[in-house]
Amino acid sequence: MIAGVSSDTALASAAPGTATPPAGTPAAGADPAPALDVTADTPPDMTVRLAEALSRNAVMLLLAQQTEQQKLQLRLDRIKAHFNASQEERAEMLREMNALRDMALEQSKKDDEVLKKYIAMI
Repeated sequence: MIAGVSSDTALASAAPGTATPPAGTPAAGADPAPALDVTADTPPDMTVRLAEALSRNAVMLLLAQQTEQQKLQLRLDRIKAHFNASQEERAEMLREMNALRDMALEQSKKDDEVLKKYIAMI
């Protein structure tokens, strides 16, 4: 007996004058069914592949956009740091100018007092 074939099928194929078609072929007079290619993609497989490809493209675009946003954020942070440093320097210069002006006012007051005393001595 052939493995996977029942004994009735083996006997029928052994009988003289009877020809049975091999398994998987249509009987005489029946419409032949189209042969399926097992390597061909079925529509659901193509749909899944297209969805996966679209998903990968979306992820790549998202990563590219995030990278651009990070670059812009770093650039903005550098601009902010430069602005803050220049503002601190400007504030320090204004403080120094105010201190120098206050000292000049005090000096002029003292000079006026000295001049008044000198005039009073004459």
